[in-house]
Amino acid sequence: MQRRILALAALFGAALAPGLAAASENFPISYTTLGLEGSYVDSGNSRNKSAVEGNLANYWEGGLNITHQFNPNFSLFGQASYAEPETRVNNVDIELWRFSLGGRIHPGKFRLGGWRPFAGGGYSNTNLDIDGGDSKNEDSLYLEGGLQRMLAPRFMFEAGVRARTELEDGYVDGQYFAGIHYLFNRKFPAAPSAEIAPRREPVIAPPKDSDGDGVIDELDKCPNTPQGALVDADGCPKELTREIRETLYVEFELDKTEVREAFYPDIEKLAKVMKEYPTSTILLEGHTDSTGSASYNQRLSKSRADAVMKVLINEFGIMRNRITTSGMGESQPVASNDTPEGRAQNRRVEAVVSGEHTEIMKK
Repeated sequence: MQRRILALAALFGAALAPGLAAASENFPISYTTLGLEGSYVDSGNSRNKSAVEGNLANYWEGGLNITHQFNPNFSLFGQASYAEPETRVNNVDIELWRFSLGGRIHPGKFRLGGWRPFAGGGYSNTNLDIDGGDSKNEDSLYLEGGLQRMLAPRFMFEAGVRARTELEDGYVDGQYFAGIHYLFNRKFPAAPSAEIAPRREPVIAPPKDSDGDGVIDELDKCPNTPQGALVDADGCPKELTREIRETLYVEFELDKTEVREAFYPDIEKLAKVMKEYPTSTILLEGHTDSTGSASYNQRLSKSRADAVMKVLINEFGIMRNRITTSGMGESQPVASNDTPEGRAQNRRVEAVVSGEHTEIMKK
């Protein structure tokens, strides 16, 4: 009988072989299996050496398994198995029926080269029917460990070892097993739903105009235009250039070159204009009346112009290189030299500030 079961398991495996996939498949998260198992039992010895049924020689065993995997980490195992061992004493034939129930623990994702390990334990009840004698029931507990591998979407192979301890006599059997299982009621992880995100229209930022002159930064060749300035197409401020002209009139006493303090306020005003427009220059022209020789008056007029220049430099901080002096002598009177009043007007220095000033045009 035992040999017939093992032969049936071998035939069953041979019949399945053409349909098995070469590569391993993913394990379902839950399933139920029905399978055939073949095993070799390394039988332990009872303490009672005179007991026939407790002292069995090593034997082959075949079983019908059913398992249910509740989740990726736990399954329930049940087995009904049959064997025809002989006793170590007198070689008496025995029919062995065993019913086992236990649980198994599986790592959810851990694999050893495509193999899934498992460990478990449970309870076995064994009925020993002695040829020509009595029968006996034994209760035992077992621990097991092994490896499983998917051979095809519905077929799984497993192999491992069990250690079974008989509770009454305490002897331990070692069992090496392998089996083929057919899977049904399979459940797999739900495929992630491919949600289509709503299409969002691209947000186009408005062109940037950092200085607020109306010309975007990308086209602005003058990025730091002052607020309120008129600009051209390149973003550069429009400029207005105008001529600067200021006149100073300083009178001198007869045959004198000292600048009277009464004219200092007028000279100071002229100095402020020159500071306001730092690129401007000044021409100082000295003049005399007709008293004295022309050559003397020429030198006198130049000295008067130089006197005003010294006041601009020493009193009001105007640079020397911005001042030009010239003596005109008596050649350009502004009044008649026939009267004292007219001659007083002709004894003078005229100053002209000139230059160009450029300023930004406002809106």
